[in-house]
Amino acid sequence: MTECDMIKAFTGKFPRSLQQLNTPFECDSELIRIGDQTWAVTIDDFSPEEDLFTMENPEQLGANLAVATLSDLLAAGADPQFFMHAVSVPADIEETVLNGLSDGIRKTLAQANCHLIGGDLGQSETWRYCGVAMGPVTVAGPLTRRLTGAPGTLWVTGCLGDANLAALTGAPTPRFELRTREAQLIRQHATASMDTSGGLMDALWTMHQLSPEVRINLHTDAIPMAEGIRQAAQATGIPPETALTAGAGEYELLFATDRNISDSVREEFASLAITPVADLSIDAESGIYIYRHGRLINRMDSPPPCPRTTGSRQDYINAVTEFTASLF
Repeated sequence: MTECDMIKAFTGKFPRSLQQLNTPFECDSELIRIGDQTWAVTIDDFSPEEDLFTMENPEQLGANLAVATLSDLLAAGADPQFFMHAVSVPADIEETVLNGLSDGIRKTLAQANCHLIGGDLGQSETWRYCGVAMGPVTVAGPLTRRLTGAPGTLWVTGCLGDANLAALTGAPTPRFELRTREAQLIRQHATASMDTSGGLMDALWTMHQLSPEVRINLHTDAIPMAEGIRQAAQATGIPPETALTAGAGEYELLFATDRNISDSVREEFASLAITPVADLSIDAESGIYIYRHGRLINRMDSPPPCPRTTGSRQDYINAVTEFTASLF
């Protein structure tokens, strides 16, 4: 059973609130009407077994956990305001490690002008973290994952694949970037948005599922790949695009705009290293199409493998590698 199937089976038994504005899976955050405002609310659970975040640097782990939680609000067009968390750690954890973890979370919340208002601390064999964040949606309105019917462009912040590269090779998890500055610009021009928490190809599949009438032409040679991916691919024999299809995302923002945005906006995007990676259109042959150097090479007809449906970690790596080789 995939994660999506599990969520449907569990949450399908609960009635929706009349104040809830989004449908299931439609937005990175839940959109709630509170008074005369729309608020975005998100909750995320993390563990080393599922998310493969490493703990060589406790402060960086804390920062990454906060970024991973807050990115859902940024993708929804909201300003983070309140934060809560539940932290479970081993009983014998060193105080320096706990202080580092706390410092990383605190510094990231300060960067977002977001405040911790409470939480819970428990014990477990290894660390486990659950983050809750909420904030009001800006006057431009919320952003969902649903694409419009107008011709458009898909853009992405930063570089992609570094978290998957680390997970696939056993290297330390890289530092994630909190894209607050980029988000302020994105919400002024975007028509849809989500983060790449499950990798680029997983995000594209989600958008496709919500907007099956839209054709997504992905230009692989335009994708900003993180440093070291192609060298690692040559050394291991794993296709470099595996870093885009595996499920350890880097929490960048993937968003759509109308195709005819101004040159000045494009220049602003470029100044923040925001890259166009796909064209969007309404087409009789809808779906996700893979291009390389302007030539169509394949169509993506199924989602990337889900780690919940494979056996061991090596089984999952094998499944992702085979999927990537068949696609690219």
